[in-house]
Amino acid sequence: MKVCCRAPGKTIWFGEHFVVKGMPAIASSVDLYVRTRVEPNKNGKIRFWSKSLEKGFVYGEKEPDKELLPFKRILDLIREEHGELPGMKITIDSDIPISYGLGSSAASSISFAAAVLKYIGVEPSPEHVRRLSLEAEKIVHGRPSGIDTAISLRGGFIYYRGPEDIKPLNARWSNEYTLLVIGTGVTRSTGLVVKKVLERYERFPNIMGKIYEAASEITMTAKELMIEGDWIRIGELMNINHGLLVSIGVAIPETERIIHNSLRLGAIGAKISGAGMGGIVIVLVKKKDKEAVVDGITSFSNEIIEVEPGVAGLECRVEE
Repeated sequence: MKVCCRAPGKTIWFGEHFVVKGMPAIASSVDLYVRTRVEPNKNGKIRFWSKSLEKGFVYGEKEPDKELLPFKRILDLIREEHGELPGMKITIDSDIPISYGLGSSAASSISFAAAVLKYIGVEPSPEHVRRLSLEAEKIVHGRPSGIDTAISLRGGFIYYRGPEDIKPLNARWSNEYTLLVIGTGVTRSTGLVVKKVLERYERFPNIMGKIYEAASEITMTAKELMIEGDWIRIGELMNINHGLLVSIGVAIPETERIIHNSLRLGAIGAKISGAGMGGIVIVLVKKKDKEAVVDGITSFSNEIIEVEPGVAGLECRVEE
């Protein structure tokens, strides 16, 4: 028997940074996936290999490299819960660029946990997989918000106010539009960026508090417009939201060049998605204008990915 599970990545449309202070956020899955395949290993060992990282380990032998510790943690937890594990070959592969803010670590842990559980005969319930994924995410992010895990598991769009307040959002996506994910080529530490923003908040609490309230109003308005399917006004709100992200200090010249030129070339909305100070920009554009936008910004980025938002979450299949 062979088991294959895949989990999608995510992008944040509204609310990044502001969610740290209890403001709402909106995120969606995107059609970039992490896939985990589990098959028998006759020698009884558990062998893991990541195609993307070109690294692996044999479970129970020497300690794996740091990047692979989340997978070992999941195996440890499953073994504690269900006893000794059978020999298996586990291979993981990913479409999702690492350290882009697209939820690669959450999608990896979700597809991995679900595939191993299903292989040993345990049905991977959403709650069980969520718990295992969050334990693995703690190794990567320290105190994960849970938004990446929630969207990768559920798929679609979600309205998020905290780990215990995550609701599906019935957004009416239109095939008239597409979403571009554009890399700045600048890597950064999410934790350090969040720390910088919070320090600014502490220096100017009255001013920053009003910015955060405005961000909350934007997200609540966007929620209603997504349900209505009004993507023109959603694009306008993306632009306003980006202005707030500039004001809290997470914009850099690389993001601004991409955003300014995308809008100049016909995009409806463009903003930082995620921590900022690098990472990615998302651009909402009508399909008829996509080619002009892409052609015009290739001089600023060679990392342009067209994605479909709102795809299904975790999926598994068994091959006999």
